[in-house]
Amino acid sequence: MKRILLVRLDGVGDALALVPLVAALRDAGHVVGALLATRNADAFAADTFSWRHLVERIPWPQHGSTPQTYRRALEEARTCGYDVALVASEEPEAYHFAKRACIAERVGFVNGMEKPLKTVWAASMLTRWIVRPASARRHGEHEVETLFRLGKGLHKEARPTKDVARLRPLVTEHPPAFHGRVVIQLTEKLHRLGLDTEKLRAGFRAVAQSYASIGVAQPSEAEAARSLADECGFDVETMENMSQWKAIIAGAGAVLTPDSGAAHVAGMTGTGCVDLFADGTCAERSLRRWYPWASERTWPIAVTPRVADRFADHVRAGIAYVSGNAAA
Repeated sequence: MKRILLVRLDGVGDALALVPLVAALRDAGHVVGALLATRNADAFAADTFSWRHLVERIPWPQHGSTPQTYRRALEEARTCGYDVALVASEEPEAYHFAKRACIAERVGFVNGMEKPLKTVWAASMLTRWIVRPASARRHGEHEVETLFRLGKGLHKEARPTKDVARLRPLVTEHPPAFHGRVVIQLTEKLHRLGLDTEKLRAGFRAVAQSYASIGVAQPSEAEAARSLADECGFDVETMENMSQWKAIIAGAGAVLTPDSGAAHVAGMTGTGCVDLFADGTCAERSLRRWYPWASERTWPIAVTPRVADRFADHVRAGIAYVSGNAAA
């Protein structure tokens, strides 16, 4: 048995890609802690980690964390006496932290000859490394599969599990109450899909006319979300905390969302998901790398100009598929 620290300082969806690795490490008998950011810590169920060390990230475009939270987390990690650090992040701070925490075995990623100087630096922070392509064009595996490789030799599982019975308890605190509605994630990311407002509304109206639907939004986006929902014929619930948000997604009949944390909550709790991706040169790779991992049914949509012209039809077909055609 080892004490293992996972380091992941990115967003909610990025953090949830660790869940199959966490399941494998815990079931192998290891004690697992995590260095997380305040913005992603509650993506996991409260008892997923034996220890959680939290840092408050400095807002983009700056990097790093506030000095006070960094010092506190570092002292906590040193006290825990970790044997292994698995650095699942591109952030330089993550590599520094694992070394400064005096953890003897440190495993992380390098980019090889694509970024030789960064590779040399990262390798100096690690005791073992895995080459990960820097270019999204060259990246052909799911993020879950990539992160799972960090745990090689620490468990005996050949592939990351898609068993929702193992994954869901690491995300939600309680078994979800099934409510069966279509949950629509209302977020500013919707406006990055390349859709004009009327086409977006038409897609939401098509769903709301056929299925009991509810929108969910952060408090900061509540006003815009309610305006959109009123025009499309469904209600909005403002998520006051992440546990409430995760429970609504886990109990849904289907989720409609831009590629975001909501898609990855669905992906780790088994909820069917229509996952919207912006069109672009790497759209196909993005679908492969970020689809909802363990959802029983998924319907990824790259919003190309052709798809945008018939967006309502594509969304309606997707919801029908992932919900098993269970119209309200």
